[in-house]
Amino acid sequence: ERWEGTNSQPLQIGPNELPPTNDNVKLPTHIMSANWTPEGKIKYLCLSSPLDRFEGTTKGAGAIFGLLVGGGLSAGNASVGDGMFRFQQRLTHLIGGFGRNWSLEEDIPSWWKSKSRGADVNDDPNNM
Repeated sequence: ERWEGTNSQPLQIGPNELPPTNDNVKLPTHIMSANWTPEGKIKYLCLSSPLDRFEGTTKGAGAIFGLLVGGGLSAGNASVGDGMFRFQQRLTHLIGGFGRNWSLEEDIPSWWKSKSRGADVNDDPNNM
């Protein structure tokens, strides 16, 4: 599933209003799953994280966060490119025991041209 549209109206968030960006917003693809009751009613919906952060125009933000980025709001400190988030990921790799946010360099296939890892800023696909 991919959400797409143009931010042509003001975005109201509580008492704050952001003017329209008039930008075409394309979110990265994500998966939506639904769980049904025996009576045919949806009891639970689940939306995945973006499948490919290089896709779309929201710098890797998906779902409502991607729509907010498209509306002109910052993605906050848990987004691609955030310095503190990048530091946290590298620190947990250094400490060890917490899993990994990206593959070891020797495990990344040679055809993969991006040098971005974890929360690093996305590469420019035109320069890969």
